[in-house]
Amino acid sequence: MAAPNTSSRIRACWLSWIAVEAADPAGVVEHLGLTDVREISWTGGAGLVDEIAHDHDRFFTVVVVPAVAGWTLVFGPWASLLYLENVVHVTDLCREMSECFGKAHAYFTSEQNDGEAWLIARDGVVVRRYISEYPELALGEPFGAERRHLDAAGIMGRPEDLDPDSDEPCDWLGTYLFAAVEIAAESSLDPTNISGHAHVVGSMLLAQAPAFELKDPITGTAPHLGESRIVSAEGPAWRATASFCCGSRTGQE
Repeated sequence: MAAPNTSSRIRACWLSWIAVEAADPAGVVEHLGLTDVREISWTGGAGLVDEIAHDHDRFFTVVVVPAVAGWTLVFGPWASLLYLENVVHVTDLCREMSECFGKAHAYFTSEQNDGEAWLIARDGVVVRRYISEYPELALGEPFGAERRHLDAAGIMGRPEDLDPDSDEPCDWLGTYLFAAVEIAAESSLDPTNISGHAHVVGSMLLAQAPAFELKDPITGTAPHLGESRIVSAEGPAWRATASFCCGSRTGQE
């Protein structure tokens, strides 16, 4: 099979993805329970990654990238840690995937400065989870690129332990734009630089991800009592106001 044209850069205003250490995307597709799977061109898939990040009616649409350097990537807001109602689902998913494949990560980065998030799971254990907009949901200890940036900023502890009323949390992350991409590049794969990899074989896949039960991110149990921004049978509900570290904004438009 010929290598696809990977010159089209993967990007999105709100880029969410899961990275699984698996050289066989078919196994990841099966494990995730994806349906309506069809092949699409690299150019078409790269464009769809940004489109579905903006299209609230396509919350459960995902784009699967062919294996690159031993990693399979799945893009879409369905995999986003930024939404509170998603946190338990994505965390459980990565934990389960890492039991099967060894490593499974989740990342979120924003070109709109709406936050950064990363989750690293190995062998069924979440070793680190950090969501800049919800530091109280952090798990584990900083390591690698995150730890180095904290040290450079003079922060000896964990960012989630900083005083939320001080400027220190914002000052740290404000100088660390696209943190998730850097952490992904070190721990798995930088999805914005796939074109730099020569050995990419196969087509991108477009698929539908299964629905999941909304759970409270603190207790980990159902139901999630907050106003959901996930599309339901009655339509999208993205108008809930969310508080953020360096100010506030309403749901994505």
